[in-house]
Order: sequence, then structure tokens, then C-alpha cells
Amino acid sequence: MNGRTRIAVHAAAATVLTSFCLWPLVSPAGWLLQAALMVAAATGAGLGLRRLGAPRPLTPVLQLVVVILLLTVTFVRGQAFLGFLPGPGAFTRLGDLLSGGFHDMGEYAAPAPAHAGLTLILVGAVTLIGLVVDTLAVTYQRVALTGLPLLALYSVGTGLHSTGPIWLWFLLAAFGYLSLLMAEGRDRLSRWGRVFHGTPATLAGTTGGNPFSATGYRIASLALAVGLLLPLGLPPLGGGLIGGIGHNGSGLGGSIVTAVNPLASIAQTLNQPTNQTVLTYTTNSDTPSDQYLRIVDLDEFNGVAWTTSTHQVENPPSPLPAPDGLAPGVPQGTMSTGITTQPGYSQQWLPMPYPATGVQVAGDWKYEPEGRTLVGGDTGTTAADLHYTVTSLVLRPTGQELADAPAPPASVLKTYTALPKDLPAIVRTDALAVTQGATSAYAKAVDLQDWFTTTGGFTYNTQVTGDTGADAMAEFLKNKQGFCVHFAATMAAMARSLGIPARVAIGFTPGAQQPDGTWIVGTKNAHAWPELYFSGVGWLRFEPTPTIGVAPDYTVDTAGATGSGSATSPAVNDTAPAAKPTGSAICPPHQARAGECSVTRAPSATAGTGTDSGPDPLELALVAAAGLVLLLLLVPMVWRLGTRRARLRPQPDRLTEAQVLAAWQEMVDSAWDLGIPPDGADTPRRAAARIAELGALGQDQRAAVGRVALATEQVLYAPDASTPPSLQQDVRTVRSGLRASADRRTRARAVLLPPSGARLNQRVRAGARGALRRAVRDPLRAAGASARAGARRLLRRGGTGGSSGADRNGGAGGHG
Repeated sequence: MNGRTRIAVHAAAATVLTSFCLWPLVSPAGWLLQAALMVAAATGAGLGLRRLGAPRPLTPVLQLVVVILLLTVTFVRGQAFLGFLPGPGAFTRLGDLLSGGFHDMGEYAAPAPAHAGLTLILVGAVTLIGLVVDTLAVTYQRVALTGLPLLALYSVGTGLHSTGPIWLWFLLAAFGYLSLLMAEGRDRLSRWGRVFHGTPATLAGTTGGNPFSATGYRIASLALAVGLLLPLGLPPLGGGLIGGIGHNGSGLGGSIVTAVNPLASIAQTLNQPTNQTVLTYTTNSDTPSDQYLRIVDLDEFNGVAWTTSTHQVENPPSPLPAPDGLAPGVPQGTMSTGITTQPGYSQQWLPMPYPATGVQVAGDWKYEPEGRTLVGGDTGTTAADLHYTVTSLVLRPTGQELADAPAPPASVLKTYTALPKDLPAIVRTDALAVTQGATSAYAKAVDLQDWFTTTGGFTYNTQVTGDTGADAMAEFLKNKQGFCVHFAATMAAMARSLGIPARVAIGFTPGAQQPDGTWIVGTKNAHAWPELYFSGVGWLRFEPTPTIGVAPDYTVDTAGATGSGSATSPAVNDTAPAAKPTGSAICPPHQARAGECSVTRAPSATAGTGTDSGPDPLELALVAAAGLVLLLLLVPMVWRLGTRRARLRPQPDRLTEAQVLAAWQEMVDSAWDLGIPPDGADTPRRAAARIAELGALGQDQRAAVGRVALATEQVLYAPDASTPPSLQQDVRTVRSGLRASADRRTRARAVLLPPSGARLNQRVRAGARGALRRAVRDPLRAAGASARAGARRLLRRGGTGGSSGADRNGGAGGHG
């Protein structure tokens, strides 16, 4: 490994080690492996381009092209032409992912779920930092400046989170940067005696030839130790660079539903190995379906995630106002609940049964009327370690009352039926197919709930990613596997597509009742469900998640109110016909429940037009560009094979001087390709000795090297050269010996990316400069020659005319 390659490897390693500080931001951290592979690919592309002698400014540009192609293959392969060439559709999709990722950055607390947008941002950012580090360290040989992008990456990573072993991230980043500096210093020191002294091992300082290496390692280790241990003995001035050593937080902390976007953190909560207690409560209700503890509602869907919109808050009135849209005649009762939360439950929203009419709680709490929630008025007000009492209504409308409910107000419809324009068509088509025959909004809502819980073939699975964006909904409807966030978010979106106001609520299921009558709610009870609006009643809970929670009574007793003339039940019925919303018209019920028919989709409205617009010109241009790049990468290999064949072509007669020099050049280039670069200051004899020593050649190969060098010296210096006829065979013998002593990677590089291909680049550039000079010089010469010829003609004409006049004048005078 030469010095430049070693520096490139250390630069890539420094970038990857520094990127570990981003580990706690997104979970799971599989994106880090993707980023490491991207950085390795960009580094490899840079090594190959520099081997080919690419101009400095062009090298990072071509590396960036490689990175874009890899990002396309990784994240938007389905929209790319031929699976790897980015076209308009791929760039549009990348833009959507980036937009969603930036939105997630403002919505999620660390660790955020590994959505595609966030993963793209992290992988792309680390790869770009790696590209900048590689450009500075290797292309422009400014290794010290690489500390700036690495510091920027470290500062961003540690600044976005305050948990985790920050001292470890500092140690890894510092180790990577110092190793890069030492690799550059080692390369610079080895250049002092690279040609004239020792073997490669001693030149590199690995066998005692470089006494400064051990000192450098000792200095680096001491500097790291001081940087890590010195802050421990200083007065506390804040978190500092590596704050948090020895910190051991207690309580639940961020292990349960977070305050930034609770929908996303439910997956992490449910997948925890233990069920930690969040709160306990007592109630005078004996109906579990009334004991859902609601935290917050998510009323805005932007295609990426369900979020809370901006609402005004106020001081809590006492009692709380009646729910909007609730008519006096709806059967109802009251319920009292005493709740005690755990000290670690640092949540900004207060868990309460819905709809609450009165709350007795200590602290600075604000009331949000639209969602009927209580929110902490400042950062110090949370739901941790509280005991409070909530009075709430118990609504018991009948199915018939809900079926007869009038249309919602226009303001409610406008706000709570809004959907993004790019919502996948499967959401609406499935909703229409499931609710076919239903004559009321309530009947459609019950049909949706029963389809998810009973007849649709869905299964509950918490191992599915917690993404609830538009694409995730389409995937969920195809695969039919997910947990509460998927069921709640998808049913709410389907209800909105049918014109039913809907939103998503976050909270807890009732929990487990103890022998003393108290109820315990743990992290495993974190839950999401949809709420639908009906005029005269207001917002009502539905339960589409199978095997989880309790279905409300008004969704069970629906005989005569569903619009289809059949009663529904939340119990599993394996003989019920499965809905086939977007599948084939012929699909057995057992296959529909298993999801085996979902791959056959109904034709879209835009399909089957009978027209073919042909390939996109931009895609054809990208294919041509990719072919050109591939061709350029193959040029050095093809040129090298052709050059070798021409130089070693068998000659029947005595070799000419040009053929001897060509054989010598072939031997030098073969050694260059196999790891022994040439030195223009060497004589042929010295170059031959260096090739024999560094190539570890045997006795026969050394003799062949000597014969080639001797013949070259005679051609260059002797008045009469005698060239042996076996000279070309000697070159082949030397090349075989060099290949035998080289490792597999070096041999592969000698074929695919031969370093001697730099001669081709030099020739091309020299030819281009010569052509440019000729293009400028020849017209100027021609113009100058033309101007000189014209001047001579004018002079000749002027001289002839003058002489004739004088003769005539003179003749006339003499004659007179």
C-alpha cells in the first residue's frame, strides 16, 4: 500500500469513526453501515481516478457522481432508469424523501425512527463529509484541514442529543483524526529515502527504520488521555465537549411516548423487553372501554406523518366546557378517575379519559380546547410524579342515533377531511371497496373497523417499522401486517377519503386490574386509535387494531344501522367473506385473509390508454452518459493491453534500437503497474536493481532484468549496440516474476486500473495542448503569410507604376 492509498484509507476510517456520534439520533442504527459502505465507495472511486491521472478538480466531481448513483440505487431504485440512473422521477422522489426527513427532524425526539427520509439525510451527510475529507487529504494533500469537516460532523452529532457515551464518540473521532495525521506524516517521512535506502518495510517505518513512529503513537495516546481525563478534574462549567461521563439517568425518561411526536415512539415503547409501569389509577367505572387514557390527538396528515396542528391554549376553566357537537339527548353518564404517575414519566401532556369535564391537578397546566387536552405551561411542568383526579363523561349513543346523524359542519369537514394530493390510490380504492353498500357515515366507519379487526386478514406485528407516511400506508394495506399506529393512521386516512372527519389519538389502553381494584398501566399499554366525528355526539373512539384494546359498545350493537342489513361483531369469524378491495375479481376468501391476492391490483385510471410516449430523452441521455463513463473507465485497460502487445510483438530479425527502448519501457511500466513506480532520476542499471530488489525477483528474473538494462544502456550510450534476440522474452520473464511476488489486489489493479495508464492521460493532454496551439498558431501563420504576400504585391505594383511614369516623363522631356 503506497502512501496516498494509506492516507485515503485513514481518511475514510476517520469519517466513519466520527460518524458514530450520530448513532443515538436514529434507531435502529443500520444506516451507519450504509454510510460506511458509501464512504468506502467514494474513497475507492477517488483512488481509481487518481490512479488514472484524472485532473484534481475533476476527481471530486466524478466521486460525487458515483455517490449520487449509489444513493439512487439505495433509496429510489424503483423510480430510477435501469435501476441506477437517476431521472426526473428519481430526483422528485429524493426531494420528497429529503422533505420528509427534514420534517421528521422537527417532529421526533432522539432516538427517532429510521424513516427513509432521515436515513437518506444521515447517509448522505456522512458520505458528503467523507468526500470532502478525501478531497482535502488525498486529492489536494491538505490533511490538517480535514479537522474542520470532521469537527463539524462531531459538533452536529453531539449537539443534537445529550445522552449516551459522549466521551466514547470523542475518543473515536479524535483517534480517527490523529491516525490520519500520523499516516500523512509517515508518508512524508518515507519519501526522504524512498529511492536510495532500504526496503519498503524500513522505508515505511514498520521494522525500526522510522524511529519517529513509536514516538508519534506515544504522543497521540498521551494527548487523548489528557483530553479525556483533564475535564474530570476541572470545576463543572456545563456539559462541555464530552459531558455526561458517568451519568446514570433514572426513571423512564424517554423510554415511553415522547413529547415531540408520540405516534413514532410507540413502536420503541412496545418493543421494550420489559413492561415498565407508567401510572396507576382507580375509577368508579366497571366498563374497560371507558377507561382509555388519552394524551393528545394528531389532526394533521401531510403525507409523511400524522402531527398536531397549531392551536391556542388557555388557562384551564373549571369546569371544562362541554364537548363541541354533543347534543343534550345523547345517553351519557359521568366517571371519576384518580391517577398517580411514576416519577420518570416526563411527559408534557396529561393522560385523561375522554372527554374530561374537570381536572384537579397541581402545576402550571394549559388547556387546549380543540383536542380537550392539558399541556404543561412551561418546560418544568410535566406529568411526572403527580396525583390528580379527572371527572369525565361516558357517552353511550346507539348505532341508530349515529346512523341518523346529520352532516358535520363545514368547518369540521374542511379541517378533518384534508388529505395530501399524493396519497396512494390504494387508500381510497380500498375504503370504497370495504364500505360498498353502506348507507351512512357510521355504517362505513363500522365496516372499516370490522375489516381491520376481522374480515380483512390483518395481523398484529410490532416488528414492522413505525412509519405512518403515505407510502407506508400503501405497504401496510398490501402486506397486512402492523401494529396500532398503522391501523389507527390508515383507518383515519381511509375515513377522511370517504368524507368522514377523522383524527388519530394517542394514549394508553385500560391496563391490568389488581386484586385491590387499582389499575396498572405500563409501557406495553401505549396505544393509538382513530377518532371519528358525528354531529350530535362529537368525537368518538374506534378500535381497528386486532387483538388489542376493547371495541366501544356503539360499534358492536349495530344491527339495523350498518346499512347492509347485517350485525357486526369484533369477534374473529374465519368463515366471514374477506373483502377484496383492490385485488382480482376471483380471489378465494382464505387467500384474501392471508393477503395472497393483494399483489394483483386493479388497473389504474391512467393505465390502458393504448399509447406509448416512448423513452424519456433525459433517460436516454443519462444512459448514454453512463455508457460513456464506463467506456472511459475501460480505456486505460484496453490501451495498456494494446501497448504491451505492440511493444512485445515478435520480430524475425535483429531488434532495432526503437524496439529495444520499447522493451525497456514495457518492463518499467509493468513494474509500475505491480507496485514499483518509476523514477526519472535513475539510470537503467539503477532502475533495474531497484526493480529486482523491491520486486523480490529470483535469480533467473534478475538475470533477465540485467540483460534488458544492458541492452538499453548500449542503445543509449554505446557507438555500436548488440541486442540479444531474446530481449522481449526477458521482459515477459520479469513481468511474470513481479506478478508472482505481488498480492491478488495488486495484480487485479494492474489489469483493471493500471497506474501506467497515467502515460495515456499525459499523452492525451499533450496532444490536446498541441492541437490547441496548432489551432491558434496555424491560422495566425496563414494570416501573417497572406498579409506579407499582399504587402509584397502592393510594393511590386507601386514600384512598377512609378518607373513607367518616370520613363514616360523622362522620355517625353528628352524628345522635346
